[in-house]
Amino acid sequence: MRVGRKMMLLIAGVIAVFGWVSAKPRQRDPSRDRAALMALENDWLNGESDRATLDRILADDFVHPVPRGIFLTKQQHIDWSVQHPRPANRKSRFSRMDIRLYADVAIVNGIVEDSDVSGGETHRTVFTDVFALRKGRWQAVNAQENAAPAAP
Repeated sequence: MRVGRKMMLLIAGVIAVFGWVSAKPRQRDPSRDRAALMALENDWLNGESDRATLDRILADDFVHPVPRGIFLTKQQHIDWSVQHPRPANRKSRFSRMDIRLYADVAIVNGIVEDSDVSGGETHRTVFTDVFALRKGRWQAVNAQENAAPAAP
């Protein structure tokens, strides 16, 4: 009888330990989060006029303040982007991207260079995008950009 009781206590202890381990939140890998955010930024840049891409990247409560003093919603941002695609002779690329992680929030700062493929003029934009981790995936909740002078 005593062996049975010890065995039951041992089994109960093992179950308790495994329950505690499985209940612990899973540690995230910052390098994996940074890679996911970089991929989202690249998808956003390359799919900036694609409705499905933007719908996937932007959170439902996304806000995009623009210089006219208007705060675009997700749907307004998508509609405008789809209606105003980048001209075929323009190519955009990141010349800088910095990602800062704060638990379930990430701030991405960077510079986009937009140039004429025939070697014409280049425009630079400085941006800040804010992402939130929701249901296991990163989504943009805010975007802001400003024109920047040509690179020194």
